[in-house]
Amino acid sequence: MTSLKNVLEEIVVTEVQEQLKYFTPIAREAINLSDVVAFALNRLPVLYASTSRGWLQQRKRAHNELQNQIVSAVQQALLGVKRDPLRKYTKIAASKVETPAHVLTRLQKLFSKPSMQWQHVPQAFQETLTLVSHTPEYVSLSVNDRHRLRETKGYLRRKDTHQHENRDWHNNSELPNPELDSYILSASYFLTNVLEDLVEQEVKNQLLHMANILPRKVGADDVCAYVLNRLPAMYATTEQGVIWQTQKAKEQLSRQIETTVIQSLMILGKTPRRLADPIPLLKFEEACEQAMSELRIVFQRKDITWRNIVTLAEYAIKLERQGMTYWRHQWRMLGQIYNELHLKPGDADLSLSHTVDGEVLIVQAHTKEAFGWLADNPKALGISTLRLFPAVAEIELYGFFLDFSITYTREEMADDGII
Repeated sequence: MTSLKNVLEEIVVTEVQEQLKYFTPIAREAINLSDVVAFALNRLPVLYASTSRGWLQQRKRAHNELQNQIVSAVQQALLGVKRDPLRKYTKIAASKVETPAHVLTRLQKLFSKPSMQWQHVPQAFQETLTLVSHTPEYVSLSVNDRHRLRETKGYLRRKDTHQHENRDWHNNSELPNPELDSYILSASYFLTNVLEDLVEQEVKNQLLHMANILPRKVGADDVCAYVLNRLPAMYATTEQGVIWQTQKAKEQLSRQIETTVIQSLMILGKTPRRLADPIPLLKFEEACEQAMSELRIVFQRKDITWRNIVTLAEYAIKLERQGMTYWRHQWRMLGQIYNELHLKPGDADLSLSHTVDGEVLIVQAHTKEAFGWLADNPKALGISTLRLFPAVAEIELYGFFLDFSITYTREEMADDGII
């Protein structure tokens, strides 16, 4: 949940990194940061916040009241977390724990811009495509060398014209930005508190049942934070851990979750609501969505989201580097199919795969509504696809809740009369 967060996550990560400084390089290599952080958090109180004011108050409480406890918990974690090399662990699926912050750090590396923020991503993407383009000036250079060449040429132009302007954002020494540091720090680990999803679902259910009896409208995020702060931490870093923690929570805490949610609704429903800003990290999520909106316009694809932008950027850069610029036209056609199906951003991803049997249009649906509509209207999808990609051999539709695809073959298209 990006609209609320346990402030101890960042504080514990910082403490782990501080204590790791005293370890040898070999010892540090053997330690999984996420495992250590989860171990420590599961032995500490939780301090969730859903507003900027709450965020500051919880951080103040953590530093004033819990500092020694945090140091001790991290020490125990560093001693207690050991991986069994003979036991297989499955990392939590990225879709469950990856956040826009994780994606931003990947884009920073991809575009060779370590201080890049979300608002700079569209420009950085375009600049990187230019730098890797198949031209004599750049063809034999690495991305970093191309950046340096471009910066040198820019400097010489400014010097020749006596224009002493400030350098671009990606060359400036960044001013201290604790909120950005906190945001980027959250990308250094992968873990989840399984109670967040359980509490969120219970809050939604109770809000439906109690909507008519509450004195005033209550924010779901405020309720979730209130409830989570009255429950133990149950963090996990692997799929096995998520299953085990979730089962344990359902067996031991279901009744407590339900009663605490009802209690919080009654209390918050009687409390005058103050205007409050969201937690500071949320503004980066808003900047992320604005960047995605700009990229959708630039590349004429409404299916661009923070979840697929890295894959799309890697694909575009790879082809641009090879001088294969047809990807731009392909993207526009995929975007046209998306528009004709009246899909909204985030509903699905479209991609074209090349197989021995021909081209395959792959549709990844991210909502049950989008999947249901596409599954019920294969002809509409087929007509739009064949008009723009007449050689497509079949269409594969995937749903996030299924481990198999639904296919629409050329034979079936012919039977439906669209070929």
